[in-house]
Amino acid sequence: MRLSDQTHGTSPPPHNILQELSSRRVIGIFFAAVFIWAAVSGVAMNWIVEKRIAGYLASEQQDISRRLTATSMQFELALNRLRGVPAVVAGGSDVSGVLEKFGPDVAPMKPSSKPQGQSWFVRPELQALSRQFAKIATELEVDVVWAMNAGGDCVAASNFDTATSFVGVNYVDRRYFKSPQAGERGYQFAMGRVTNVPGLFFSYPVRSEKGFLGVIAIKVDLSRLAPWVSGADEFVTDDNGVVILAGDANREMRALNSAVMQKMTVAQLDARYKRSQFQLLDIQPFGSSYDSSLVRVAGSAVPHFFRTSDPTPEGLKVHILAPAVNIEGIRRDGLAMFALLLFAGVSVASLMVGAHIYVRRIRQHQQSMQITNEKLGQLIQELEQLSRTDALTGCVNRRYFQECLNTELDRAHRYSRPCSLIMLDVDWFKKINDSFGHAAGDEALKEVVRKIGRTVRRQDIVGRLGGEEFVVLMPETGLDSALATAERIRKAIATEPASFNGIEIPLTVSAGVALMSADEKPDSADSLLHRADQCLYQAKSAGRNCVMPAAA
Repeated sequence: MRLSDQTHGTSPPPHNILQELSSRRVIGIFFAAVFIWAAVSGVAMNWIVEKRIAGYLASEQQDISRRLTATSMQFELALNRLRGVPAVVAGGSDVSGVLEKFGPDVAPMKPSSKPQGQSWFVRPELQALSRQFAKIATELEVDVVWAMNAGGDCVAASNFDTATSFVGVNYVDRRYFKSPQAGERGYQFAMGRVTNVPGLFFSYPVRSEKGFLGVIAIKVDLSRLAPWVSGADEFVTDDNGVVILAGDANREMRALNSAVMQKMTVAQLDARYKRSQFQLLDIQPFGSSYDSSLVRVAGSAVPHFFRTSDPTPEGLKVHILAPAVNIEGIRRDGLAMFALLLFAGVSVASLMVGAHIYVRRIRQHQQSMQITNEKLGQLIQELEQLSRTDALTGCVNRRYFQECLNTELDRAHRYSRPCSLIMLDVDWFKKINDSFGHAAGDEALKEVVRKIGRTVRRQDIVGRLGGEEFVVLMPETGLDSALATAERIRKAIATEPASFNGIEIPLTVSAGVALMSADEKPDSADSLLHRADQCLYQAKSAGRNCVMPAAA
């Protein structure tokens, strides 16, 4: 009997069984490695995302605090000027002389006051005082200056010759009259009794040996105060918690959740605001694990930063309510990075399987292994490039720029060489987005980076700090050379508009330039950035489209 006859119909040869067992083992190891890699990658990416969000929140909080401080200081300076105007006017002898003729015991006019007011205005001394008030209002940039006698009747006003003249109108019920009547400075936010225009009222008493003679008051319409609040996320509330001024007009005449006005009667509300119903700015705690100060705003799923300044003596507060828009973007980036890492892990696991097969089939899979390795190397390079580059403009991103800045400052300190920093901000960028659309705004930012790149040297590093803010690091460059470069950049951007779909978009930038001298410590990166940022702020304050250097 032949051997073939004896083995016919029996089990597969032993080497086939071993091969099947080996394949199952390799597949099991492959899936186990992928699972472990996915778990490790998930934990690592979650940690990275948490750190990035925490860093973003800290940076934004710092920026908001800086903006809130700057806005509230500007607001307080303007209020200081307005507080002093009534006192200066009240100190004039012509004012006290006119009001003395009415005396401290004058009775208020009856409701039908206009005929009496007209008869008053015929009096020469009242005509002269009204014309004087008109000149004062123009010179001091206020809307109305007027005088009230001890009975609360307006006897002279800067708007005497208009249809909305205050002459003959009684204001005895207004807080800005009652406070001076009690010997104090007066203030109130209210709707104008005659004009129906909201504004801020400031007042000061006029007194003599005879006693209380009357009040000098000024009014500043809210439209004149609009430049005080320039950001769309900024607004001001009065002492009752009502929004009286806002960068976003939709927030004006709304009230905070805890507003005092909710305890006022309908008559009180109508007397002051000429309305009794107010829509609330529904602001509630967001309950974020990242930052307990984040809030939830009705109608928005995005968490918001909410910061409030200390109240002024008049009870006015400046607020910033800004969306934390980058949190979801950071999470999406984290998911994308996780997907890439998972893909890389699967690729590595696949290479391990391929290596096992390669041992057995070296000639068949040699080319396949080479292609896989090239793809993996390309993937790693792309990941590294993505981590360093701003996706929109192509310049380096904030994180990588910080690394470059630290490195260059260390080198400058080690070799006692100067190093300069230019910080630039696109002027009126929000108007570009509002006027031409966000796609045009993106093209404008790209054009800015292109012109910066054509102006600076190859060794200079251009980065985007965020939004419309850019920075140029210039190693081994003194302040004069950096200022000259910044000016060339400014002129290049200002002289040639950007183009989008056949539309020309005029652009200008403001710039601040700071220098790290050779004797500064190498760990002064934040200080250098701060100095450049302060200079940028000065350029903005100076009217934009200019370059400001740091003080020597």
